[in-house]
Amino acid sequence: MIICAFDITPEIAARFGVEPCLLVTFGGRAAPPRRGIKVLADIGLANAKRGVDAVAYVQFIKRVRPTWAIVPDRFADFRQTLAMWNRYSSIVAKFTAPIFVAQEFHRQHVLDAVMELMRLRMIERVALPMRQHSDVSCSRNPRLCAERAERALRALCGAAPHVHLLGPALRAVRLLRGGLKQCEGQGTAVSFDTMAYRRAPNSAVKRQLGGRWQPRDSAEAEMMLEAWLRQALA
Repeated sequence: MIICAFDITPEIAARFGVEPCLLVTFGGRAAPPRRGIKVLADIGLANAKRGVDAVAYVQFIKRVRPTWAIVPDRFADFRQTLAMWNRYSSIVAKFTAPIFVAQEFHRQHVLDAVMELMRLRMIERVALPMRQHSDVSCSRNPRLCAERAERALRALCGAAPHVHLLGPALRAVRLLRGGLKQCEGQGTAVSFDTMAYRRAPNSAVKRQLGGRWQPRDSAEAEMMLEAWLRQALA
C-alpha cells in the first residue's frame, strides 16, 4: 500500500509496512524535498469545486515532475471531469502518469462508464473521491463513503493497474483495510492521501501538543501522522 502525505518519511512508512509518497497540492505551501520518495500532485478539493487554472497546474506539474498527477477535475460532475480529461490528460502524460478522478463513482451508470473507458484504454489509473460526495460529507458519514468505495473496488481491482483514494477519513480507511489488501492481491496497486492527521486524531495527541489541535513544526506533524496511521492501519 502507498500512503501519500505532506509529512511522510521513509522511517514512518517502514513502521507500518507501507510505501511512502509525498503529497503536493497545487496552490499549497511547498513540500520539503525527500530523495527517493514518490510524489503525487493534486489540484485539491477547493480547486475541484471552484475551478482550476489548468494551464498553471500543468506548469506546476512540469516543475515538480511528480510520479503521478491528478488530472484537473470538477467536483461532483462526471461529464465535465471527463471533458477535462480528454483535453488535458495527454498534456499531463508528457510529464508524469495521469490519474482520472471518477467523480460520482457511487452512481452505477458512472462506474459502468469508468469500466468502459478502461476497456477502451482511454484511462488506466483511477482515483475515488473520499472527502466529500455530492450528497454526503465523508468525514460525517465515513461508513457510507467506505461502502461506496468498497463496491467500486470490487469492479476496479484486477482491472485497473492503480486505484487511489482521495482524502479518506480515518474511519473509512479502517473499514476499507481488508478490501484494499484484497485489491493488492489482485495485482492492483492501491494508495491513498491524507492531510486529516494535521488535526490531532485523539485527545492523547492533543495533550502531547499542549492542548493544541494543530502542529507547530514538522516534528509535531510527523508525530501526528504516525498516531493517525496507527489508528487507521493497526
